[in-house]
Amino acid sequence: MPDSSHRHHRFGGFCLDTQARELRSGDGTVVPLSAKAYDTLCCLVDNRDRVVSKDELLAAVWPGRVVEENNLTQAISSLRRALGNGLRCIVTVPGRGYRFVADLESGPDPGQVLAPSAGAATPASPATAPPKHKPAYPRLLALLALVAVLAWVLRPPSSPEPATATVATLAVLPFHSLSKAEDDELLAFGLVDTVIARISRATSLKVTSLPSSHAMSAPDQDPLDVARRLGAAYVLVGTTQSLDQQIRVNVRLLAVKDGGIVWSDTFDAQTDGLFTLQDAIAEAVASALATTLPPSPSVGRSPCETAGSEASRAYLTGRFLLERPTGPRMRQAIASFQRALELDPVCARAHARLAYAYRALSITGDQDPAKMFPLAKAAVARALELDPLLAEAHSSLGFIRFWYDWDWRGSEASFRRAIELNPSLAEAHGGFAHLLSNLGRNEEAVIHARKAIELDPLSPIVNTLAASFLATAGHVEEAEALNRKTRELDPDFWVAILTARVKLQTPAEYSARLADLRRARELCGDCSQVLSVLGQTYAAAGDREAAAGLLEEMKQRRLTGYVPATSLATVSNAMGDTEAALAWLEQGLKERDIRMTFLKVDTRWANLRDQPRFQALERRMAFDGAAAGLAQKK
Repeated sequence: MPDSSHRHHRFGGFCLDTQARELRSGDGTVVPLSAKAYDTLCCLVDNRDRVVSKDELLAAVWPGRVVEENNLTQAISSLRRALGNGLRCIVTVPGRGYRFVADLESGPDPGQVLAPSAGAATPASPATAPPKHKPAYPRLLALLALVAVLAWVLRPPSSPEPATATVATLAVLPFHSLSKAEDDELLAFGLVDTVIARISRATSLKVTSLPSSHAMSAPDQDPLDVARRLGAAYVLVGTTQSLDQQIRVNVRLLAVKDGGIVWSDTFDAQTDGLFTLQDAIAEAVASALATTLPPSPSVGRSPCETAGSEASRAYLTGRFLLERPTGPRMRQAIASFQRALELDPVCARAHARLAYAYRALSITGDQDPAKMFPLAKAAVARALELDPLLAEAHSSLGFIRFWYDWDWRGSEASFRRAIELNPSLAEAHGGFAHLLSNLGRNEEAVIHARKAIELDPLSPIVNTLAASFLATAGHVEEAEALNRKTRELDPDFWVAILTARVKLQTPAEYSARLADLRRARELCGDCSQVLSVLGQTYAAAGDREAAAGLLEEMKQRRLTGYVPATSLATVSNAMGDTEAALAWLEQGLKERDIRMTFLKVDTRWANLRDQPRFQALERRMAFDGAAAGLAQKK
């Protein structure tokens, strides 16, 4: 413990003057601190040889007063900001309190402050300090500083770059259960899912998605190798073990570069206290990485937010079904989310994901948008009512405004809000890239497409869609590499098969392509998205009879169910029936066919672009304006 008779305590480029009640940086500048933040620092410095409990700090800093723990949390956050994120002086010890860990030197006079750790400003040494007989130096330095500030303020705007180009990436791998029960495995996955959701709200840290982490979650996998494949600088690994109503969680945070342990801890909790445990792990990881998490949402502790609960397991089941969308899988996902909501009606995340499943079912399962999207709107409205800060809900709203309302500005605002709330939400970056690409804003689309890949590098749907947007923007080689990667990740992913860029010049190439499309037809559940491309390929290969047969099949389906008008327009156009193709596209406008949002960029309509009727359709969609406005007129 430092000698309390000394008024100066020096650490990491700072000097704490207990007589003047000041914290000064290396150049003598006073660091602004609130009185309570200063008192908190003094208490931690005076007790630097041990962990100081939260109760002890509250009693020392707010003597005789009853205050909320949030006051202490704010004081600690204020101190960390003042000391700089790169200088770890105060660490959180989950379940116990805080500890001051920087090297400390106490003395009767200021002297030379200890050199800071990497990332902190280094003060001038006595040997290089300006001599006292040269008073012009301080003025010159001040003038140079002023010039530097003005140069920075007046600098020309830079070109758009990904917002987190220099931000560290964290991979959170699914914790492995040391127990054999299936429920324990789901508990371990649920625990990681909620920890990721909590940490992802930090704006100074990128967090890879759980689906990508899950894709490489085998117990015998080297976590450092997994993290390198995910492009992460840090990786969080852990194990769970449950017995009766107790659970023990061992967690380690590793630096990928050298495999060193940045932080580790063991947590013991009752199974009904898992929500607090999840928060403790997230806060500890954020503290170890010198970042700050925003306050927890104020919607209360919903059962589905607690790992291991039945509602959480139902939610997680639906969550993974969304990753490889087909009509049957989306129906299963809807059933899972509805089960979660039966158990926990206020589960905001389940409402948001239910909206996702409804709109995905419309495009993958040939369901009428006029029936699916009102259900999606109701689900997302309920999610936002429960948690206005839920990024997944804003992302779902972005897709609804994009695919169904054709409200381009509203969609953009929703996607931007989702990214603001959770910069690590891959689906929001992917959705925004989708919107930007369809509007012809290609280079902006590329930025967010690449960001989505970075955050969810092993997701088949993220890679497939991103490849499409990159190809549209002219990055063909990069797109083809992504397509190959997706086929390696999941050879049976029908969307990747459908959207593959292949040469069709020889009979052998047509034969191989037709075989792939027939397989995709089976994998997607006989969906019209594949049927339309299959019919188009039949026509291009000269098999008009097969193309006509598929067109007739889709027409018959429309007599009893829904088949998108754009699917029939595709085959009609491929067979050279321009009038029928235009008529079907006009019908697609009336029916709010989702693929009408692709009209501006879809190459299948290249031969129609000089047609007045087609140009009229583009004007109605108003891709270059504020919004189509059709939702309001309908």
